[in-house]
Amino acid sequence: MKAAYLALPALVLMFAGCTYKYDTDYPMGLPEDTESCPEDPPEMCTQDYRPVFGYAEEGGILGEFGNACSACAQEGVMYTSPKKEALPAPAAAPEAATE
Repeated sequence: MKAAYLALPALVLMFAGCTYKYDTDYPMGLPEDTESCPEDPPEMCTQDYRPVFGYAEEGGILGEFGNACSACAQEGVMYTSPKKEALPAPAAAPEAATE
């Protein structure tokens, strides 16, 4: 019984961490690099990781997906655009030793 009391909060925290709400209002329209989903949604997708955002027909963000295929397989997703991540700044070059 004690295990159930410990497992329940852990499960609640785990599932709470999996949910994330995006601002679905996209007043400026879709990004430039947006691609349309095919009319027939895919039945199977590869498991490659190329993160994208999925958009509804009116332009609202429906979520973040692992790749465009998995986004288009979800009901309501009409467009995808690649998720752009900031690249880390390059490391500073070591200073030359002066004698």
